[in-house]
Amino acid sequence: MKNTAPLPHTRFAPYREEVCSEDEVKHLVHTFYAAARDDAMLGPIFAAEVKDWDAHLATLIDFWSGLLRGTMRYHGKPLAQHAQMENLTPCMFRRWLTLFFATTESMGNLALQEKADTIALNIAERLWKSFAENHAIVAPQL
Repeated sequence: MKNTAPLPHTRFAPYREEVCSEDEVKHLVHTFYAAARDDAMLGPIFAAEVKDWDAHLATLIDFWSGLLRGTMRYHGKPLAQHAQMENLTPCMFRRWLTLFFATTESMGNLALQEKADTIALNIAERLWKSFAENHAIVAPQL
């Protein structure tokens, strides 16, 4: 007999609060990364690390759509990828957060802002910890 029960993660989907549209995710990603690329501190890092911005933005849209909307399209390993980078500092992570928070605030969607900002803070903390461990740095708190 075939099991027709829903997958464990899908049975909660009807109860997931919709905080934003896919267009808002795209706007968030494009607006934030445009600001990061233009930033005096972060821009050079992104210029050195990202070779194909169209592909990178598409990946980031999938990543954030998964986190904010539950689309589950992203299947990468961001901690491992970012831990390999060189010369990152806590100030850079704080700057990333400052630009991200300004972007979400500018969008006028409080539910998206609260959820995305909480996720971004958790991501920044985890990325910094992973980076510090990979480079044998005593990591101060962000």
